[in-house]
Amino acid sequence: MKKYELVKNPYTLQFSYIPPQFIERTRITNEIISNYIREIPTYRGMFISGVRGSGKTVILGDIRNKIASHEEWITVDLNPETHLLDSLARNLYLIPEIKALFVKAKLDFSVLGIGIQVENAELVASNEEDAIRMMLQVLKKAKKKVLVTIDEVTYSKDVSRFSHALSSYAGADFDIYLLMTGLADNIKAIKNQKSLTFLYRAKVVTLDELNVTAMCADYQKTLGISREKAEELAYMTKGYSLAFQALGYHYWNALCESQSAENVRQEDVERELEVSLSELAYEKIWDELSEVDQKVLIAMKQLLGSSEEQYIRVEDIRNAVEMTSNTFTTYRARLLESGVIDGKRYGYLSLKLPLFGRFVDMMSKY
Repeated sequence: MKKYELVKNPYTLQFSYIPPQFIERTRITNEIISNYIREIPTYRGMFISGVRGSGKTVILGDIRNKIASHEEWITVDLNPETHLLDSLARNLYLIPEIKALFVKAKLDFSVLGIGIQVENAELVASNEEDAIRMMLQVLKKAKKKVLVTIDEVTYSKDVSRFSHALSSYAGADFDIYLLMTGLADNIKAIKNQKSLTFLYRAKVVTLDELNVTAMCADYQKTLGISREKAEELAYMTKGYSLAFQALGYHYWNALCESQSAENVRQEDVERELEVSLSELAYEKIWDELSEVDQKVLIAMKQLLGSSEEQYIRVEDIRNAVEMTSNTFTTYRARLLESGVIDGKRYGYLSLKLPLFGRFVDMMSKY
């Protein structure tokens, strides 16, 4: 029997679920969970931000599952493209254990098309916002708390209405909380709406890189390779979540062909990785950048030459794109916020994503 088989590949290129080979971001996960489960949460709303492919959806699902394991918590995941208040009311009503509480309290939600008209009802909902208020009153008496999660949120009138409703619920001291993911620009667009008090005050947590030691241990154990080779692969990903999965996926497939790490052609694996990163993330990231953002990245790649690791002096980049210091500062901030460059070293910048330089070089020729 073959040691490696394609159908048993433990890594995945799929999105929107927790993969079998999952590297947990312990610090951020604990920070967010601790906020919500404390007796008086510091923040009622939080955003998880990060570049495409950084694992926002995965960590959202992991946190939701962990909080749902607490007896007093109920979690509801909403589709950002739906009518949020209506969707929340319907999702809450569909949970059997709490639906029984609503029935016992003689709440009438028939106006929303959920449940039946209750004779001698204690309270009758006139709209979805009122329905949720009635539900939260019952849940508070039952000592239940609600965490609402929304993946990839963007600003809309419906989000605005949802925010105002949550502010009202918070003012009434109901136990409802919100955790969202989103791209930096989309979160900024929401928080720039100063009237949205609930979301304006929500804390933003930006995803950091995956832990290199954890990735190395995973590759070594799962792929059955040496510590040295596992370290090489882990550093190649630069801690980028999508790259961790994609590199493991393609290396496993290469092992299926060779059945030995010594016979794996590293250049073939890198080529497959480059294609996956481009198709699954980089093309979309590039399209979302402005022409000037793209111009800065192209200049950085030209200054780097064939190197992917080197830091470049900010002054050299600024001269290459012929910008004043003040103008360049704006675009530098935008690119840092978008997660495609690294500015940890004072006075220098580097490309943050793995093999991104090759992609930029290719796009510069179009």
